[in-house]
Amino acid sequence: MKVHVKLKDSDYLKFSEYQLTHSKQGKRTILLQRITLPLISAAMIIGFIAFHASTKALIIEIITLTIASVIWVIGVPEMLKSNIRRDFYKKKKSGRLPYNEASVLDFGEDGITEISGSYSEVTPYSSINTLAKSNDRLYVFTDGDKGFVIPFNDAAKNGRKVARLLSEKTGLTVEE
Repeated sequence: MKVHVKLKDSDYLKFSEYQLTHSKQGKRTILLQRITLPLISAAMIIGFIAFHASTKALIIEIITLTIASVIWVIGVPEMLKSNIRRDFYKKKKSGRLPYNEASVLDFGEDGITEISGSYSEVTPYSSINTLAKSNDRLYVFTDGDKGFVIPFNDAAKNGRKVARLLSEKTGLTVEE
């Protein structure tokens, strides 16, 4: 089965954001970012206590650092997504798109062959570790930070077939 895929900037950005919030590596990054400021804040409070800061200064520091830490913990995912978007637009402005705008995905017996112009790469089914579906896209995550986005708006007639085929070939279920 061959599927012609035409990606837009929004497809690539959604893939990157989805990967950040759902992959092991992305979840680890978010967790590490979330605990950084609270740990630094705790160290600063311990430092203030060790240097015998006044009670008033200590209370102000605790309140300020607690508020900052809560805001930080809540805002980290959105901050990281913003960084992804900023880096993407920098690359695009310099003329280097991090994805192929148009390609053909050939689902063969051994793997997925991505054909884009004179470029061709085979991804074995065994390297696929996650299949996820949103309302209008199928995300196929492979080892590391690579993968495929199959927009259903471009491949609507094949979207369900592709999901079923990949599920059979990999033994994975498609996450919603």
